[in-house]
Amino acid sequence: MVANLDIRILLELNFLVAGDSFCARTIQMVGLNPFFRGVLVFFPLTWLWFSPNSDGRRSRMIVGLLGSAVATLISLGVQYYLPVHVRPYLDSSIHLYYYPVPDPAWGGRFDSFPSDTATLYFAFATIIFREHRLAGWLAFISSFFTTGVARVALAIHYPSDVAGALILGVASVYLFSRIRPLTGVAQHLLLKWEPRMYIVDACFSFFIAEAYVLFPGIRGVGHILNFAIRLLTGRH
Repeated sequence: MVANLDIRILLELNFLVAGDSFCARTIQMVGLNPFFRGVLVFFPLTWLWFSPNSDGRRSRMIVGLLGSAVATLISLGVQYYLPVHVRPYLDSSIHLYYYPVPDPAWGGRFDSFPSDTATLYFAFATIIFREHRLAGWLAFISSFFTTGVARVALAIHYPSDVAGALILGVASVYLFSRIRPLTGVAQHLLLKWEPRMYIVDACFSFFIAEAYVLFPGIRGVGHILNFAIRLLTGRH
């Protein structure tokens, strides 16, 4: 039943991308363009980090960013080692109206559950929501349409991939925020590095820059580790 519902929603949305209409171009733009996908997520995330008197906020955000990173790694791990289904456009049994051009950033990952992009964006939206309700709601709505609806319409993901990402991203940030020693450690480190806060800000900026383009550097390291694991386990 879930699989049938997945395909029905997928095909209804995919039909909107067929042809050269304004609707089709808009969906492609918001689903594939990093600026339109990330503006309502990365702008408030950066604004909250650099806002005045944000020491307590920064410690909470560090814990949230750690939860986001773990959630994204879990998502990638499930795609690699616990495959549920291949990406819709790779399934020959589904007759799509529109087929996307494969993005090199997908790195040959043929399985799509849960969506790592949506996991990251929903996790970031959760961080924003915990600090600023209005900005958080805007981030969630934006992420739902750009990493959810649009990418389902483009046949990159199934609706269940997005649903799984929503649960994983939100739950990971909230679970990490419940581990109070982590916030305490983050506060201690921020206090220790206060005279050199520019280094902390540089680390945050570097992390956000990588996240904005979906971690190409970290993915490269991950591909090497995955290749090494496959060699060691004889799965090459």
